[in-house]
Amino acid sequence: MSKSLTQIQCPNCKSPIQAAIEQLIDVGQDPSAKARLLSGTFNRINCPVCGFEGQVSTPLVYHDPDTELLFTYIPVELNIPKEEQERVIGLLINQVVQGLPAEKRKGYLFQPQTVLTIQSLMERILEADGISREEIEAQRSKMRLFEDLIRTPEENLTPFIKDHDDEMDAAFFQLASLTLQATNDPRAREALNHRLGKALELTTYGKELAAQEADLRAAAESLKDAGEELTREGILDLLIQAPNDRRVMALINLTRPALDYPFFQTLTERIDAAEGDERERLIALRARILDICEQIDQLQEARAAQATSLLRSLMEAEDLDQAFQTAIPLIDNLFLTILEANIQAAKDNDDQQTLAKLETIHDRVMEWIKQSIPPGLLLAQEILEIEDENQAFALLKESSQKIDEQFLGSLITTAERFEEEEAEEEAQRVRGLYREAIKLAMREKMKAEEYSE
Repeated sequence: MSKSLTQIQCPNCKSPIQAAIEQLIDVGQDPSAKARLLSGTFNRINCPVCGFEGQVSTPLVYHDPDTELLFTYIPVELNIPKEEQERVIGLLINQVVQGLPAEKRKGYLFQPQTVLTIQSLMERILEADGISREEIEAQRSKMRLFEDLIRTPEENLTPFIKDHDDEMDAAFFQLASLTLQATNDPRAREALNHRLGKALELTTYGKELAAQEADLRAAAESLKDAGEELTREGILDLLIQAPNDRRVMALINLTRPALDYPFFQTLTERIDAAEGDERERLIALRARILDICEQIDQLQEARAAQATSLLRSLMEAEDLDQAFQTAIPLIDNLFLTILEANIQAAKDNDDQQTLAKLETIHDRVMEWIKQSIPPGLLLAQEILEIEDENQAFALLKESSQKIDEQFLGSLITTAERFEEEEAEEEAQRVRGLYREAIKLAMREKMKAEEYSE
């Protein structure tokens, strides 16, 4: 990657800024660079003086060996002389060529295609991925609608959302959410979040989403009420009594492992014993359950295949650090489950070479998870794992400056979970830690106030 830390002027206040600027987007070397370009987070700066946030104009070379694309872009506003353009682009293309083995240096590398705008660059990339101009324009339309939503005065917000209800669908909120995630300014993020919340509250899509969440909570509550006595027959009763299809879907998603052959055998017996409309309703319910189960299984198989492929790519990577950074967004609980299953298989087969690679990846994942946990939660986890009460209180006192809302919330949640499990002794121990943490936090606050005075 051609990335350098350089000093530029803020376009707004002209203050000098140190910024990491990339000029070569080589998807073969860094697949995540393509996502940064298409999402608009590529070469963005944030001025610490005036708060300006925007994208830096700079010469670019885009290379994708899989689709054999090589694009060059020189921003017109930079007014760079032709000789200098050729020199800069030549150096970047040379980096591309030098980074490829001899057998992959094909003719397209010597015929780069010039694009005049970043927008046209993104369009050409998306077209090569099989995304039509119509789909690109549809996404642009969603983005314009989102910008209009942000600019609309508060007093006109409700009628605006009502007028554009049909356009504010899942794709719109997904795009808006990605934009929100890419916003670094806390105040801007808060404003965007407020608008999205209002839109979710008023749109048909948002109301349907809220109804789904309500049915999911109701389904979980009904299963919780059944407790340990819940049987396949009990699950079937809940499905038969479900007030709507959303509740049926929620129950199936929560109980899929129990919907096995004996379950369907029980349902078939109910159908055989029923008559008239009730029989037809149960037949339709069976078809619906089978359909949803099939969808869940197909999705799970696809996710498992993706996780397995990701693990294989990490094992085969020449540069694990770089490969791991690219893989981070795809690492989830399923990936961890498959990783641990492979570790156990390697141990069973006494495959030491494979085991060493897998354990290195596992250690890297665990370290990333640890670094991702907020300090307050990490402290709570560390203290709760200490069995000796005196040692736990001692560490709490030593770490009083780290006590925050997340730490306190974690203790309360843990205490409530122990109470639900009727583990009163453990619950009292955690509540004792919570009370002590409150006292220590108050002392730290008073110290800070005295110091500020």
